[in-house]
Amino acid sequence: MPSIHERIRDDLLLRERALWTALTSADPAPAVEKLSSREANFIFPQKPVVTIDGTEPSLEDVVQPPFHRFDSFSLVDTRTIILDLMAGVVTYQITASKGDQMYNATGSSTWSQGSDGEWKLACHQETLL
Repeated sequence: MPSIHERIRDDLLLRERALWTALTSADPAPAVEKLSSREANFIFPQKPVVTIDGTEPSLEDVVQPPFHRFDSFSLVDTRTIILDLMAGVVTYQITASKGDQMYNATGSSTWSQGSDGEWKLACHQETLL
């Protein structure tokens, strides 16, 4: 049986991939909101800090198509830092494409686990390379 730390790493990587799958969809806001805490912050390149809690600009406003509508993505050099049994950070390099346009960035997401056992996104950040 895998150790608790291995299970946390696996869970967080699955959540991060689910986040990117949502970000590459035609309508990302509903799926991203479901993965996120109500106080989540998003720091996208060349955009103001975005929150879900209704502060302007809203996540729904910022991720309107064609924002982050990629045909494919790949997370490489993923690293998971376990802060404690209920929090962790995933860091990685992202390569994504839409047609012949490429997107290269580093990223990190901080996740926390609620009392219900669900992992929720607390903060997501991307830096263009």
